Amino acid sequence: MATEKRYEMLWDCPRCETPKLLGLSHRNCPNCGAPQDPTKRYFPKDEDKVAVEDHPFVGADKQCGGCEAPNAGTAQFCVCCGNSLEGAGPVVKRESQSAASGAFVDDSAKAATAEQRAKKQAAREPAPPPPPKSKVPLMIAVGAVGFFTLLCCIGAIALSWKHEAGVAVSGHTWARTVAVEQFRAVDESAWDDQVPSGARSVSCSQQQRSSNKVPDGEDCHNERHDNGDGTFTEAEKCVTKYREEPVYDDKCSYTIDKWVTARTDKAEGAAMAPAPAWPVSTVGANERAGAKTETYSVHFTAEDGRALSCDLAQDRWALLPDGSRWKAPVGILTDSIDCTALQPVN
Repeated sequence: MATEKRYEMLWDCPRCETPKLLGLSHRNCPNCGAPQDPTKRYFPKDEDKVAVEDHPFVGADKQCGGCEAPNAGTAQFCVCCGNSLEGAGPVVKRESQSAASGAFVDDSAKAATAEQRAKKQAAREPAPPPPPKSKVPLMIAVGAVGFFTLLCCIGAIALSWKHEAGVAVSGHTWARTVAVEQFRAVDESAWDDQVPSGARSVSCSQQQRSSNKVPDGEDCHNERHDNGDGTFTEAEKCVTKYREEPVYDDKCSYTIDKWVTARTDKAEGAAMAPAPAWPVSTVGANERAGAKTETYSVHFTAEDGRALSCDLAQDRWALLPDGSRWKAPVGILTDSIDCTALQPVN
């Protein structure tokens, strides 16, 4: 931000109509002696600006309660009528101006008067209440939310609604798998700093990896602020602009030897006998047995004829022989059975 500069506000004499009197230097009209009205101070055009040199700023002027004349912030008595200034309030300031479009809007005593009148009017009158809004859209919205909530609740209850039912074991299935891994050359790619050791035939090229936000000049405009003592300050306000700048890095293709799944051997059965067994895997050169998986399912027929099933641990699976009868919570609307609550029927 550039250094602030201080200039005099202007005012027009209401008695003899002398224009462009200085807000700080002319406390009274030099032509007719009329006192300055601080509510009519206004910002000058660029060609009418008068710089304030070495005059100390002591705060906003006090306004005399007797004659309404402005007095310096340090004054104890009114320079016009001699009244005590104890408890005197500050003069009303103009709203700040911004030259965001490149130039300040022309100002005048008339504009200052209109601005102060609007402030007084706003202070006297409370803001009008907002116009009444129709309750119909609100009722529709509330009704829609309520209806949707009700549907969700009904759906949740329906999905979780269960009753205790008898089921009979109708069969068993099982499956076991073994992944067979092979140590072989694999083509991969990674950023240069992520290429694993042991990679070969490495070939890299520049690609965008990320982006940085970097300064790209400034958006600037001038602002003017009424100091309340017959002067104003003007300064340039700037905000830094930014742009996205791509960050490039080496993206590399390479070949590396590693263990990868070549195939999956599987053994499965549809009964408890013969007992589940692991598949016989033939492991060749540069191969090894990898991850193993196993699933054991018991199939039921419910009293209403629905087919149900449970996936269990092998030891639990083996305790439910074909034809045995059990009871468990079963979903009324879903083909689900609570496998953790199975109880034998004697």
